[in-house]
Amino acid sequence: MTKALYIFLLIFTTSVLSTNLFAQTYQEEQLAMEYLQNGEYEKALPFFEKFYKNESKNKVYYKNYVDCLIKTENVKEAEKVIKKQSRDYPREQSYKIDLGEFYRNTGDTKKSKTIFEDAIKDLPPYVDQIEELASAFLLIGETDYAIETYLKGRKLVGDIPTFHYSIAELYASKNEYEKMTSELLDVLKVDPFEIEPLKSALLTILDDDPGSQLNTIFREAVLKEIQKNPTDVTYSDLLIWLMLQQKNYEGAFTQTKAIDKRLKENGMRVAQLSNICLENRKYDIAIKCYEYIIAIGPEGTFYYDAKINYLSTMYTMLTEDFSASQTDLLNLESQYLNSIDELQAQQNSIKLSVELSHLQAFYLGKHELAMVRLKDLVNRNSGKPEEVAKAKMELADILILTGDMWEPSLLYGQIEKDFKQDIIGQEAKFKNAKLSFYRCEFEWAQTQMDVLKASTSKLISNDAIALSLLIMDISGLDTTYDALATFARADLYFYQGQFDLSIKCLDSLEAKHTSHTVLDDVKYKKAEIALKKGEYEKAVGYYDEVATKFEDDILADDALFKMGDLYERKLNNPEKAAECYKKIIKDHKDSIYSVEARKRFAQLKGDDLN
Repeated sequence: MTKALYIFLLIFTTSVLSTNLFAQTYQEEQLAMEYLQNGEYEKALPFFEKFYKNESKNKVYYKNYVDCLIKTENVKEAEKVIKKQSRDYPREQSYKIDLGEFYRNTGDTKKSKTIFEDAIKDLPPYVDQIEELASAFLLIGETDYAIETYLKGRKLVGDIPTFHYSIAELYASKNEYEKMTSELLDVLKVDPFEIEPLKSALLTILDDDPGSQLNTIFREAVLKEIQKNPTDVTYSDLLIWLMLQQKNYEGAFTQTKAIDKRLKENGMRVAQLSNICLENRKYDIAIKCYEYIIAIGPEGTFYYDAKINYLSTMYTMLTEDFSASQTDLLNLESQYLNSIDELQAQQNSIKLSVELSHLQAFYLGKHELAMVRLKDLVNRNSGKPEEVAKAKMELADILILTGDMWEPSLLYGQIEKDFKQDIIGQEAKFKNAKLSFYRCEFEWAQTQMDVLKASTSKLISNDAIALSLLIMDISGLDTTYDALATFARADLYFYQGQFDLSIKCLDSLEAKHTSHTVLDDVKYKKAEIALKKGEYEKAVGYYDEVATKFEDDILADDALFKMGDLYERKLNNPEKAAECYKKIIKDHKDSIYSVEARKRFAQLKGDDLN
């Protein structure tokens, strides 16, 4: 036999034997685990004894072997194994605790106590071993010893934030909220830059009820720290954050304003708060923020932005509130005019002019005034191209309001041409297609909708899909487009604010057609009219019909969201609102409203979707 052949046969034989041994061991492990899971400890014991003696470092083998010994009443042998393991691996803190647990479970509490206390007493000054010992105590339900371990560890390695979080969590599990709070707040004394990690930890500890015992204790403790350290804003920042988590925007504003004055920040922190308030639709508090910044005066860094945002927020508040009085609207118009005069040198004054024009045309009936201003802005062409385009688009919108159905098409076309790749260009294209719909040019409108379905704006894409389906559904009722023409006329009357004429057209459709392909659109449009007239209960009724009778159609999720919004903001029924948002989350996962519905549901009910 050659040397090479001998080596090959040796390697091959070794490989085969190893493979067979591995397969045998695997089969034995599977069988042992099966015995263990079935409670057949006598049968499992010899297997785990063999595994443990072959590989004592394997904690799974060790644990299962000890467990089998105890379950088969081989208590003395179990004690010997645990002691041996502790001797053989002295750096492994968990084995010491296993021995203490053994004595605790066998009724020798004195020995158990001695072992636990000695483990803490002999604790080495290493973070990993401190954490390992604390974890070992927690695994056997000895929370107090785990706390002692961390407290001793703090003396050994110094005051580090990690231990504060761990101790606080343990105190929380024992409902010792004062001690928990003290540990958490002391984190900031160790390192003020721990403010963000502390907030993350608090999100998992504090509950949603501002009046709960836990939240009350924590809030009062933070206030005490602020009183003790009035010049340190760290705890004030924490209090503001806490108030925002608990939806106490008024309290957050008061505290933020106090810090702003103390540090002479000229409204910086208040401006940041205003953004948070806007995101959460707390317009009244956002207004207070702007008023505070405006009162600082034109020399303030945030003055001009605050003036502009104040008017935009007031505009949003009043136009979302369909019951706003003419007096309020006229007062807002006056404020716009005064601010535009003051800010005429500011680029953003164009934005205010566009908003003012919309207010005058759509809410105050001052079409001519609005169009003169917008034409002047477009002709001067002195602002940013996109701002001028927005003025041009608003002008086109108002022209349709007055009954002009041709010049707006030219204006929309110009915007689309100048901003082909931008959202504003796609918006202009959609509005031009909608204008074609009003003019009963349905095939052309459908062609444009097919293009806009691929819009990068999900809102425009959804609107295009909705209009496209509307055209297909209603045009299927007859080949003459009579029903579709009637609906287009009703839609145009609605846009122009001629609600009685719109209702007449919708009633005629409802009388002539019983097919659901038109009825859901009719009901939805009637809901929109009721909403514009401030008839909230009637609007809810129509939306409910769309959401329940036509739940598989494209308007169902729109109706649910609108209904939820009405229940939440106008009818003071958060339970009903939450039900609507929940249905969107569960039954309309791909809805454009799903993200906002989830956010609002969480604000009303937390994360419980069951």
